Amino acid sequence: MTPAKSKSLPNNPVIALLTEIKEDHGPDFGKVHSFCEELHQGISELGGSFYVFSLKGFSDEGVEGYSYDENADDWKKGLFPFPAVIYNRVSSRRTEISKGFKGFLNKLEALGIKIFNHRFLSKWEIHESLLKEDHLHSFIPETHLYSGTQLETMLEKHDELYIKPVHGSQGRNIIQVAKSDSMINASLSSMPAKDLPAFKHVTELARAINPIVGKRLCIIQQGVQLSELNGRRMDFRVLCHKNAQQFWKVTSIVARVSAEQFFVSNIARGGEVMKPGHTLALIFGKEQARHQLALMKELALEIAEVISRNAEGLTAELGIDIGIDIKGNLWLIEANSKPSKNFEERGTKIRPSTKAIIDHCYGLCQL
Repeated sequence: MTPAKSKSLPNNPVIALLTEIKEDHGPDFGKVHSFCEELHQGISELGGSFYVFSLKGFSDEGVEGYSYDENADDWKKGLFPFPAVIYNRVSSRRTEISKGFKGFLNKLEALGIKIFNHRFLSKWEIHESLLKEDHLHSFIPETHLYSGTQLETMLEKHDELYIKPVHGSQGRNIIQVAKSDSMINASLSSMPAKDLPAFKHVTELARAINPIVGKRLCIIQQGVQLSELNGRRMDFRVLCHKNAQQFWKVTSIVARVSAEQFFVSNIARGGEVMKPGHTLALIFGKEQARHQLALMKELALEIAEVISRNAEGLTAELGIDIGIDIKGNLWLIEANSKPSKNFEERGTKIRPSTKAIIDHCYGLCQL
């Protein structure tokens, strides 16, 4: 490829992925490295071109980045044309709120380059946007910004609570609070359950967790008695993408079952992925399982539509976590604007979620 100052034509698009790149021992794209190989494969099969770049690689002369060299079976550095579409997989929230990133977005707008998954969305802004929709209220646990006063108020109303960083991910730094008889138990998502001592008073608990909460902005959320599989907590990750026609569709669903003695189901915290239909059938029976899956898809698509309508920039991919309580009611746990790529098994074929990303990129090229 040779550098150019105009973006690619829709019939042979240049598509790029933006992320952090480590170059100590050859290019390393972190958690999306193998996913980038998959994107290259799918885009090249359609006649397009694909490369990966970091923020510092973008300049007025073109973009310095890496494309996959089939002959060398490795990524090769080069200077490339401006892409038609950029898929944002920057993993740092701090980077996305920097002046440099805002300047980068302004340059893209001036050049007519589209970027999607504009930025990380916080748990609180997602909650606020969904709360505007009255018909979704019954699926949303009671949620507030954390404070010592809110902790006391919420404990008077609910037997179980979760305190989560507004900008957290992968189940890190979550605190579970539960009342048991006259005591209050608190657990950390990074430790087996009940690793912290029990407390008699809310004020004691608040003092104990203050160093954990620190200066982070957190939410405090009503706990829901979710269905369990052999005593292990379970929820469902519903992956949603916008297609080429800008409509949301469900790309995949997996059941996530927590590791023993842990209260979060995140894979990063030792959780296990299972087939959703089979898992639900073990608890509710086959007929009810099919019904629950259909409702789950419907709810996820509605949530995705609301979030994307209210979010800044273009949102085309969401990982929506949904739980089912012991009565069979659905609950939104959270939504992620940059979901992990490790839920679907990667074989020789291109995964549905990757095909969905490519489909959306080609659709944006036509707009």
